[in-house]
Amino acid sequence: MKKNIVLFFLIACFFSVSGQKAGEWLALTPISLEAPALSSVKNVDGKVFTDDMLLEYSGLNVGQMIPVAGKNENVSRELKWDKARMEQDTITVPVQNRTTLYYYAVYLSNDQWIKGELKFHLFGNAEIYIDGQKKLTYGENKAADKSVSCELVPGKHTIIVKTISQGGKAFCCNFKPLTKGTENAVRFSISPERGKDIYDILNGKKIESAKLSPTGKYALIRMRETADGKNSYTTTIYRVADKQVVYAVGNNMMSPQWVPGQDRISYLFKEGNGYSFYTYDIEKQQLNCLIREDSKLENYTWSPDLSYLIYYTSKNYGEKDWELRKLQGIEDRQPYYRYRSYLCKYDFSTGLHSRLTWGNLSTSLMDISHDGKQLIFSTSTPDYNEFPYSKQSIYLLNMTTQKIDTLWKDRLFSIFCSFSPDDKQLLISGGPSAFGKSGENIGNNPIVNQYDTQLYIYTLADGTVIPVTRDFNPSVSQSYWHTDGNIYLTAVDGDYVHLFRYNVKNKHIAQIECPGDIILSTSVPEKGNRMMYIASNVTYPPIIYTMNLNGLETAQWANPAKQQYEYIVFGEVKDWDYNYKKGTVIDGRYYLPADFDPNKKYPLIVYYYGGTTPVERSFGGRYPFNLYAANGYVVYVLQPSGTIGYGQEFSARHQNNWGKITGDEIINATKAFIKAHSFIDATKVGCMGASYGGFTTMYLTTHSDIFTCAISHAGISSLDGYWGDGYWGYTYSTNATAHAFPWNRKDIYVDQSPLFSADKAHNPILLIHGTKDVNVPTAQSMQFYTALKLLGKDVELVFVKDADHHVVDYKQRILWNNTIMAYFAKYLKGQPAWWENLYPEKNL
Repeated sequence: MKKNIVLFFLIACFFSVSGQKAGEWLALTPISLEAPALSSVKNVDGKVFTDDMLLEYSGLNVGQMIPVAGKNENVSRELKWDKARMEQDTITVPVQNRTTLYYYAVYLSNDQWIKGELKFHLFGNAEIYIDGQKKLTYGENKAADKSVSCELVPGKHTIIVKTISQGGKAFCCNFKPLTKGTENAVRFSISPERGKDIYDILNGKKIESAKLSPTGKYALIRMRETADGKNSYTTTIYRVADKQVVYAVGNNMMSPQWVPGQDRISYLFKEGNGYSFYTYDIEKQQLNCLIREDSKLENYTWSPDLSYLIYYTSKNYGEKDWELRKLQGIEDRQPYYRYRSYLCKYDFSTGLHSRLTWGNLSTSLMDISHDGKQLIFSTSTPDYNEFPYSKQSIYLLNMTTQKIDTLWKDRLFSIFCSFSPDDKQLLISGGPSAFGKSGENIGNNPIVNQYDTQLYIYTLADGTVIPVTRDFNPSVSQSYWHTDGNIYLTAVDGDYVHLFRYNVKNKHIAQIECPGDIILSTSVPEKGNRMMYIASNVTYPPIIYTMNLNGLETAQWANPAKQQYEYIVFGEVKDWDYNYKKGTVIDGRYYLPADFDPNKKYPLIVYYYGGTTPVERSFGGRYPFNLYAANGYVVYVLQPSGTIGYGQEFSARHQNNWGKITGDEIINATKAFIKAHSFIDATKVGCMGASYGGFTTMYLTTHSDIFTCAISHAGISSLDGYWGDGYWGYTYSTNATAHAFPWNRKDIYVDQSPLFSADKAHNPILLIHGTKDVNVPTAQSMQFYTALKLLGKDVELVFVKDADHHVVDYKQRILWNNTIMAYFAKYLKGQPAWWENLYPEKNL
């Protein structure tokens, strides 16, 4: 696996015996070689094939190798790794009378960035690979000293030597460190076990989706596999019972989905001047083309009665080439604001395309009734005259008469609706104020946090509303009303996402105990009694499970990343809660290195968001805590007031807070955590957050001196600037600073803004920001950097070229991760070499 290693090749005139020696190697089963047919015939270049060429033209895929003593190699069923024959530090090969190919492997571990030389004394030809990349080729059959200069990021690196020999001595190897203070920083071993690294997060197999057929007999599984930044996708249909592949969906088949009520899939296929629409019957193995080369159909939703399709058509009302343009509203600076989308229908009985919606606003499909006779759609528009500055209208369209019934006109708080199994009621998700006070439960707090999603049941006949989750602390993520009389839902429950079941008849909601800290998605079949879901944990990647809806028994169905993580080890993750003022409990957890020793002192990284959502117990993500732990840090993650998942009263504290409560909670919780854990080095404590968490980081640096250093990614330094300049600044502020504005609440917009307290900043801080961030504009970090520079503070600013609010580019993700790790290494470990290598000072 590729690491971020820069290697230079030097031919040494002598072989140094200093440094750490590789005294033990693994050897792969020898492979006998033969010269190719017609080897004596000259090729186009006038060359005959010689034995020396066998080294170049013979070999295995080194990049896929995972050498393990006593185990067969992944790339071969017949080749096995065992301990190599050694004479002191030199590998020896039994004398044979035929040319044989050998592979040798060793692992090199370093817990800090290091520059050095891998030195080899070769007794003949060899190719040398580091982390799957060929770094040196020596083609002569005589002894020579060779060295490879390298810069190694912290972690475990795989060194493989390929050689062709008929017997005798092969080579010996050692490592000479060149970075000051790293004389004992490298260790050789033959164990593949290691900690998680950035390549594990970015590469490998990932589950995109898992959807059961209407009967539950089959599953449509979409996978993504990433290798060195290149993605490949597969969509496959399996029989659930025996996991056998029954159909492979090609990548050129668009929008594959199950046909309602049947074990058939449908998809669009580009043909001629348009798209053809196909269905495939799994049981009959029969392919049918229902629509051929249609120029309008590029997306679709089935009607449940299979009589028609609903699809979108869109138009861009923006000017392509303009020099000056007057904005038509606050949102008009957003590039997609002038796009409009409308609903259309394709009727199977007549083949007729028809337009269902018109007007100046986009229309969005919510659901279609099970009999296909009614359709729910919505529109929304900004309204700057009334809080929260947006209004939504929801309509019920009769698909026979084309007449509409207005369910709600100009709603202040948006909702989403779907039909009950009998089409007489609607299952609605929305904020606590979606239906006035009936869904609110915020205690003494004055303003609701509308991000705390609730469920409601609405009766179409009389307009009765039942607030299902008013007294339910978790915040709803997904929901599905099944024909068995239950509503299955996932909900943010603290820093977990759990699965719940609400019995509509007895109005009881209960958690379903099942594997997984984070339920990522669910698929409940229309008719079957076995659901499928995807879940992950803090120490394992997403896995597909099945669950019997009657007895609620679960079973692991697929673990695509099992092989990738077979030899990756994780430290413990433990809960640690802090009792703040007035009985407020600040939920937290901490990650330990895999080789944790309670008698040692460890640097601490404190991570938080501080905004309206918790930092979930996800496996990977943009801020992978078990990766930080693998680099020798203890990582403390906490959930201050204002986040959803702990009840409406807790989430409502987010309103008009901006650091007052959350900052104090983080500071006091961190102090208490350090005091309670003797293995923490109180002089080496870093903090980090992004977006609202970036604001929190800036705020903490101006209100506390307990942190050694801090990192803010895409942080907010001036609340008025974010409020007015960020694409969603003023709309997010309806849930962060409701009814508060720069002109009437200077105590928030000025006093709580880190920029206006820059002179009180205590510790070194690294600011990171994408140059094309439209959520939190880049200027937010730039102005804080300017202030701290003029104040003579220790501050660094790193721009991520062309990145928006998140860093998504493969290469940039690696550099970004290394930047974070290098900065913490500088201040929390006293190891500045990595940072200085990434960002050398320039005499400008």
